[in-house]
Amino acid sequence: MDFIKLIKEGRKEDFVSKYSNKFTPEQIKRIDSMVQPKFLEWAGKNIDSINFDENFSKLHQALEFFEKNSSNLPITDLYQYKTLSQLLDSIKEFQEKQRRTVKQVKGGNVVYDDNRFFIINPLTHDASCYYGKGTKWCTAAETNHHFNSYNEDGKLFYIIDKTLPTSDPNYKMAILKKFNGDISYWNAIDQSIKTGWIFGTEELKKVESVMDQYMESQFPEQIKIFRDADLARKERDRLNQLRITRERNERLEEAEERRIENEWQLGPDCPEEGLKAHALFDYLVDNNEIEPLTNEDRLKIEEIKNEIVSLNAQYDESEDVDTDILDQISDLEDELEELESKVDVYSMIPIGEHYEMKTFKVIPSGIEDQEYAVGDSKEVQDAAEEYVEQLIDDIGYMGFSEGFANSYIDEDEVVRYAEDFYEDDVSQNPEVYLNDEDRNISDSQEEEIEILKDKILRTEQLIQTLEETKYGENDEEIEEEVDELNEKIEEMNDEITDIESSPAGEFPQNLIDDKVEDLVSDVRYNVSWFMEEFGLNVEDYINKDEFIQGVIDADGYGIINGYDGSYDTVYVQDILFYVMRID
Repeated sequence: MDFIKLIKEGRKEDFVSKYSNKFTPEQIKRIDSMVQPKFLEWAGKNIDSINFDENFSKLHQALEFFEKNSSNLPITDLYQYKTLSQLLDSIKEFQEKQRRTVKQVKGGNVVYDDNRFFIINPLTHDASCYYGKGTKWCTAAETNHHFNSYNEDGKLFYIIDKTLPTSDPNYKMAILKKFNGDISYWNAIDQSIKTGWIFGTEELKKVESVMDQYMESQFPEQIKIFRDADLARKERDRLNQLRITRERNERLEEAEERRIENEWQLGPDCPEEGLKAHALFDYLVDNNEIEPLTNEDRLKIEEIKNEIVSLNAQYDESEDVDTDILDQISDLEDELEELESKVDVYSMIPIGEHYEMKTFKVIPSGIEDQEYAVGDSKEVQDAAEEYVEQLIDDIGYMGFSEGFANSYIDEDEVVRYAEDFYEDDVSQNPEVYLNDEDRNISDSQEEEIEILKDKILRTEQLIQTLEETKYGENDEEIEEEVDELNEKIEEMNDEITDIESSPAGEFPQNLIDDKVEDLVSDVRYNVSWFMEEFGLNVEDYINKDEFIQGVIDADGYGIINGYDGSYDTVYVQDILFYVMRID
């Protein structure tokens, strides 16, 4: 039996019966065909038959909006809205309300702020991370490399749309406005876009005008330089070289201090950063990315340096050009250069963080342009969970591969919803779920049956009295009367049978309970059918923790590696570390 169909049909019949005097047959038909059965009672109560077409259009649009957005409204139960006007006011308030406010933090210049758009020029990496939170932008990543790179020949602007949900890719936009006038746009999932959004509108013209004015007032010299192609190239080269040299020298000084102090010597006192440096060092050696510098190499380097000094002194003392000494010095310098190209653990230079993982570069080496992240089991797990959670905020559960989210529905939660629904609906509308013959006998029927039984008893007593008077001259007449009385008894028994076969009382509570249990059991057996039939939003019933772990199990920890998605594991002092190249 299709109980859902019966529910819907029952509600439609109730609506037609109850409101046939309020609306014309045509109006009834229109309401019935366009309003969901579960909303019919509310619609009948709250639509005015006067100016019906106009009123119904408002009601129909309001109900469609309510069905999709009820969870965002202050009142989520339609039947708690007393009037159509109250519902329309609630919807209007939601549509006009900003979805979020944007907090201002240090390290950024607010360029524009109104009821819809908040535009910030992040001046520091920390500010970029704060305003880029929830996106996949590399400029909001843990390392500041990309942020600094983009800001060398232009400025970044982040536009936050306060009215869009975080599931909309356009709720945050990153704009790179270069000093030479070039401009590019990325949405929250880091897709470069040129269409959609507010392209081609007056709003975008206003946004770009505000950014232009800001750039011209704040960075006039850079604009002048970069709009000349030759000057721009020279300026980029100069800035880039200055930055690289400065950062490299600072890191090498810090590394030498650690080397002198032997800070990362393996043992119980080796700091966590040192253990991670050793994990990266072992990984690079195992993969033939570097050649390790041994203690023997260090002794050899000192010997060669001393010998070079000695040979130079001999050469300075000689009166003629001694080519043999020069050749020896040249050979030693080549050998020295080869030895000094080897690296030790102190060449693993910490430069920042990738989520909670420590990031390193190898300086000096032939792989200085490569960046690596190292973390222990907890850090990698936390990083993966954070990444997936941010991705859920950006694209929603349904943004993942088709059907994946459905496998993480919290079925117990759906069953609890179904149980609450059926307990209420079966109790309120038992006639939709149960057969009339399942009813109890009503009080009036019980009284009628008792009267009939009493009549039958008295008739049977009369028959007995007549039977006792037989065997006289009136026996034939008595027999006829007894037959008539027996016919009356039969008719009264038939009446009792008819009454009992058409009970008009309430349904027994045990049958209602059994029916609820059966319906809930059906939901347990086929949760997806129930959710689809009742229009439940899958995303409201996802077990978030299990979903996140499911993504991690499916894709591995490589999901936090934007370079190539790979990683490796290394043990250092019995601690498992995960190592990945991320740039």
